[in-house]
Amino acid sequence: MLLFLVLLISLPSFARLKEKHVIGTWKYKVETDQGDLTGSIKIEKKDGILVGEVNTDDGETFPVNKLEIMEDDTFYMEIYTGSDTLEISVTVKKKVFNGTVSTPEVSFPITAEKIE
Repeated sequence: MLLFLVLLISLPSFARLKEKHVIGTWKYKVETDQGDLTGSIKIEKKDGILVGEVNTDDGETFPVNKLEIMEDDTFYMEIYTGSDTLEISVTVKKKVFNGTVSTPEVSFPITAEKIE
């Protein structure tokens, strides 16, 4: 019984989102009212911090300015496109994430799958 209680208490800590879950290359799709936007997001760890880069299928590249695993196990990113700051907030489930891309004016759904 004591072992069961210890396992029950410790299980949530095993399920927490960790850096290793987000590191990698993600193929994304953003559904907008003017059509889908696609590309890849590469996330890695350099000098002890998470860094990232977005490559659109249109040939544009943007650095990810902020990457953060939030307390509620969401993953948050900010990307400056030269004219707008995009805020991306997603939930990660194994090799898939779902969430939103937002500007102050509008928000769109984003999905992605981790590629090997």
